[in-house]
Amino acid sequence: MALSRSVSISSGNNEPAHYKLKIESFSLLSEAGIVKYESDVFEASGYNWKLELYPNGNEEEYGNDHISLYLVICDTQSLARGWEVHVYFKILIFDHIRHNYLTIQGVDGKRTRFHERKTRWGFSKLISLDSFKKAESGYLYGDSCEFGAEVFVVPKYAQKDQSLSIIKPPATMNSHVWTISKFSSLTDGPLCSEDFKVGQVKWKLSLYPKGFRTRRNTNLSIFLRPHEVGSGSNAGPSSRSNDWRVYAKFKIRVKNQEAGEADHWFCNAADGWGFPCFMLLSDLHDSTKGFLFDDNLIVEAQILMVGMLKNLS
Repeated sequence: MALSRSVSISSGNNEPAHYKLKIESFSLLSEAGIVKYESDVFEASGYNWKLELYPNGNEEEYGNDHISLYLVICDTQSLARGWEVHVYFKILIFDHIRHNYLTIQGVDGKRTRFHERKTRWGFSKLISLDSFKKAESGYLYGDSCEFGAEVFVVPKYAQKDQSLSIIKPPATMNSHVWTISKFSSLTDGPLCSEDFKVGQVKWKLSLYPKGFRTRRNTNLSIFLRPHEVGSGSNAGPSSRSNDWRVYAKFKIRVKNQEAGEADHWFCNAADGWGFPCFMLLSDLHDSTKGFLFDDNLIVEAQILMVGMLKNLS
């Protein structure tokens, strides 16, 4: 069976929940020159719908030698301007031999969005005519066939599904070394490191040589920030979206010092995290402790885990 795009296919004995279209003389549709048949309007999940059937395929969408079948939302003039209706829908074909239904769910089983510019969704190549007409398939019996539809509208409050992925980068790919020269001559800052990529995220370190805010002139302050997250509509800071979230468990150290460890969910409201009291400036500039080498400060960041929260639709 040939299908027009990624679909989920299953079979079962339950009749269509919302609409059933039975055709008694399928071959006569072509003989009568009926290119497209529109069903009566039916109600499902609070909206009106109809089926559009092309018994010999929708040539405009390259459905030749197939059955093309679409779900159409009706009476949209009564809907508010800018309307959207998100649904899960299924198309069913009755198997007369096995007495069950072949169920086809589009777009890999994900929800479909109907709106002002897209009032029809379905399959230009639902099933090849050759497969449909074979006696052993059971779909056409005595020139009779039966199609069905099920439409389930997703409530607006449920239209933001998300997925969370967390990775543990290999040790050979999870760290970045930043050398800052002529450190003692630096002013307040902040200084920013070059980008470094761990997972699908580009990161930066920001450092305040004289301390951050209330730690000014007493502590060295260092922070980690995501600089660019992924790409597309769910990207992070680089695309200025409002709903990005990235998790990191990380360590930051300077040469000859134990690392500070932290974890944080980065987002627009908290796009930097780290250590305002990383170490005392008096210790940093104490030559006997060996934190500065020829007036160079060496900072290492290690990203132990990276998590990304993405919208599914």
